[in-house]
Amino acid sequence: MFRKVLIDLTNKGAVSVKFAALLALLRTPLRQVRYPTSMLGSLSPEAQDWVEAGFILAAFWIPAALFRIFWKQILGPWINKSSNPKIALLIRPVRAMVSWGLILGGLNLAYQSLEFALKRPTLSEWVTRGITIAWVVLAIYFTTRLVAGAFQYQAQKANADGEYRNRTTTSQKLATGAIIVFGALFILRIGGIDISPLLAGGAVGGVIIGLALQDSLSNVFAGLFLNMDRPIKVGDLLKLDQDREGFVEEVGWRYTKVRLWNDSLLMIPNNKFGQSTFINFNRPDTALNTHVECGIAYDSDLDHVERVAIAAAKAAQDAANDRETEFEPYVRWRSFGDSAIVFRVFMRVDEATAQYRANHYCIKEMHRRFKAEGIDIPFPIRTLIHTNSSNSDSEKPQ
Repeated sequence: MFRKVLIDLTNKGAVSVKFAALLALLRTPLRQVRYPTSMLGSLSPEAQDWVEAGFILAAFWIPAALFRIFWKQILGPWINKSSNPKIALLIRPVRAMVSWGLILGGLNLAYQSLEFALKRPTLSEWVTRGITIAWVVLAIYFTTRLVAGAFQYQAQKANADGEYRNRTTTSQKLATGAIIVFGALFILRIGGIDISPLLAGGAVGGVIIGLALQDSLSNVFAGLFLNMDRPIKVGDLLKLDQDREGFVEEVGWRYTKVRLWNDSLLMIPNNKFGQSTFINFNRPDTALNTHVECGIAYDSDLDHVERVAIAAAKAAQDAANDRETEFEPYVRWRSFGDSAIVFRVFMRVDEATAQYRANHYCIKEMHRRFKAEGIDIPFPIRTLIHTNSSNSDSEKPQ
C-alpha cells in the first residue's frame, strides 16, 4: 500500500502531505495499468516497485533529455544570435535548472515509490537528505549564475556607454561569496549539524580577525565603495599627487593599480586612494581643453600675436584629433612678466591622451610661425638701472 507520509528533513519527522498527494496522483495511473501476467505476474512486490520507479524516472528523464536537445538545436542558437545581451546572460542558467530539476525530481519521486525502502527509516532519512542537499546545491548554482549574468549584463551595458570595462566586479564576488556561505550553512543544517556553535564561534572569531586585519579590511571596504561609487574606471587617465600620471589597470580588493607613463605599475592601497585627491581626465567627458603658455616681447603687436597663435593652435588641434571639431582655439592674456607678456592659447581634444599631442604640435607650430612673422619670444632677462648720486656739493662733517 502506498505510503502517504514523507520525512521532512528540516522538521525531522513532519508529514509532507502535499508532496505525498502529488506522488499519489502520479502513481494512480501506474497502479491501474494491467501488466501482462507473463511479464509481472510472477514478480515480487519489491520488483513491481522497481518497475514503477523506472516508469517514474522515464517520465521525468525523457523530458529532461528532450529539453536539452531542444536547447542545443533550437533555443541555444537563437539565444546566441539574439541582439539582446540580457536574454543570453539571464536565460542560460535556466538550462541547468530545468534539466537537473527534472532529474532530481524524478529521483525523488522514484525513491518514494519504493515502499520496501521507505520501511527502513535510517536509509530513507539519508537518501532524502542527500536529495535535498542536491536541490540546495542546484539552487546555489542557479542563483550564482543568475547573479553573475546580471552583473555581466550591467557591465556590458555600462561599457557600451563608456562606464567601465566588462569584468567581474568586487560586488559580484561579494554577492557570490555570500550566496555560497549561506547555502553551505543550510546544507550543514540539513545534514543534521548544529550550526549554532559555529555561528557563535564565527562571531567571536570575526571580532578577533577584524582587529587583526583592520588595515586589510579597510582596504577591502574602500575597494567596495570605489566599485559602488565608480569615480574611476579601468582605462581612465589620472593625475595623482607628486605630478604622477597613469592609467587605471584594476580596482582590486586591496589595491588600485595605476600604470604610469614609464610603464611601471603603481600600487595604491584602496583606503589611501579613497582619501586622496586626484584628477580624472576622462570625467565627465573624454573630451577636454588643454593649453600652451608662452611669452612675447613687450614691443610686439598683441592683436597680430593673437591671430598667429590662434592659427597655430587650430593647426595643432586638427593634427591631434582623429576627427574634426567645431571648437575654435582662443587666446587669453595672463600677465606682464619680468621679460615678456604672458598668454595662454586654448585648444580642445577628443580624448585625454591627445592633449599631449596637441601641446606638442602647438609648441612647434607657434615657434615656426612666430619666427616667420618676426615675433620675438624673449629669453628670461632682467634690466637693472643703477643711478650714481653726486654728493660733491655736500659738506663733510668737521
